[in-house]
Amino acid sequence: MDVTLLPFNNFIGLKISNKSDYLLMLDNRTEYRNHLDTVHASAQFALAEATSGHFLLNEFSELTDIVPVVRKVETKYKKPATGVVFSKAKFFETERNEVLETVSQRGKTLLKVEVSLFDENEMLIMQSVFEWFVTKL
Repeated sequence: MDVTLLPFNNFIGLKISNKSDYLLMLDNRTEYRNHLDTVHASAQFALAEATSGHFLLNEFSELTDIVPVVRKVETKYKKPATGVVFSKAKFFETERNEVLETVSQRGKTLLKVEVSLFDENEMLIMQSVFEWFVTKL
């Protein structure tokens, strides 16, 4: 599944990153700006949430019988963002093999994905930890 094709993500213009070190991106569009002429917090959050899901789908592409649902999110905005915003993700406090084993044994698990957003100058602008509940169909 391509998360950029989900109706909301498509509507706001999320894209696969044009830089190989990153997963997704938001272009520099006036529609994303706030009253300070920086990237609105909700636009950043939308990018982070989509990145988290994109990361999970890539990591578990062989598991076609699972459903991931966001359970909880912790977010910290580090500095104002301007221009294009890029995203990265990684597992937080767990490893891929642990998750696969737990899902195989119990049919469900909780896992965390850390998402980091960067501006065009590769400065960290936001960091989130998404807790996902993953269950077999």
